[in-house]
Amino acid sequence: MTASPRAAKTAVLAALAVLAAGCASGPALRAHSEAVPPLCAGPVVAGHRGSPFNAPENTMASFETALDQGADWLETDVQTTRDGVPVLMHDATVDRTTNGKGAVADLTAAQVADLRVTIGPGPAEPVPTLEQLLRRIAGSSVTLLMEIKWQRAEDVARIARIAAGSGAHVILYSFSAEHLRQAHAVAPALPVVLIQGAAIAEDPGDLPLRGIALDSSLASSARIAAERRAGRQVYVWTLDDEESWQLMAARDADGLITDTPGPARRWVDANCRTAHGSGPRGH
Repeated sequence: MTASPRAAKTAVLAALAVLAAGCASGPALRAHSEAVPPLCAGPVVAGHRGSPFNAPENTMASFETALDQGADWLETDVQTTRDGVPVLMHDATVDRTTNGKGAVADLTAAQVADLRVTIGPGPAEPVPTLEQLLRRIAGSSVTLLMEIKWQRAEDVARIARIAAGSGAHVILYSFSAEHLRQAHAVAPALPVVLIQGAAIAEDPGDLPLRGIALDSSLASSARIAAERRAGRQVYVWTLDDEESWQLMAARDADGLITDTPGPARRWVDANCRTAHGSGPRGH
C-alpha cells in the first residue's frame, strides 16, 4: 500500500524527532561512540629493540613481533663493523647479547653474521644488518627510530647515507649532539632527535631537532611542556607498564618507547586522545 504524501511527511518528521531525542541522551551517544573506533592521534608506540620480551632483542624476529603487535614505530641501535657494515646491536661488544665475544668495531661483517643473538625468549637469531631492516620497512608506514651509537665520524656519515637512500621513514637519534650534526650534514632530509638521560644530557645547541627522547626520570610535566613550546616532540623511554603510559600520556608525551609494544598498543587504543598534535601514526 502506498501512503499519501502528507502521511509520508508526517512519518518522516516523527522519525527525525525520535532520532533527535536519542542523540540528546547520554547512553545512546556513548553506544554510538563505542561502535565507531576513534581516530587516535597519539602517543605513538615505539617497540624498543623490537619486542624483546617475545624474541631476542634487535633481531628481525623481534621487529616482526613488534609490528604484529601493532607498534607504530620500531626502535633500534646501530653499530659498525670493522669493515664498515652497520649492524643492529645495542652494546659496543657482542658479549652480552650473542654467543660470541669482542667489540663490534673489531669484527668483520662476516664474523658478526656467524653469531646468534641468544638473549631473550625463543630461538637464537642472526644479527641483522641495518640495510636488512630498512628493506623490510621501506614503502610502509612504519617509522624507524634509529640510535646512532658512539662511533667514528665516517661511520656516522655512512649510516645516515644508507638510511636516507633506503626509502624507509627514518628518524636519527643519538646521545651525541656531534653525531647528529655529522648525520644531518650528509642527510639533511632526515629528522634528528637528541636523547637525554640522567647520566648523559648534551646541549643540542643550534641543532634543528624534530624532538627529544627523554629518560622517564627527566620527563616531568614542566619539561615536556617546555619542549613542546620550543616546537619539539617528546618521546619517553623506557615505559613498560600501564602506570607509566598513563602518566606520560597525561603529560602530553608524543611517543612511548617500550619493551612491551603489544600491551602498550592496546592501552593507547583503549585510552585514545583525539586532540593531540603529534601527527599521523608512523611518520
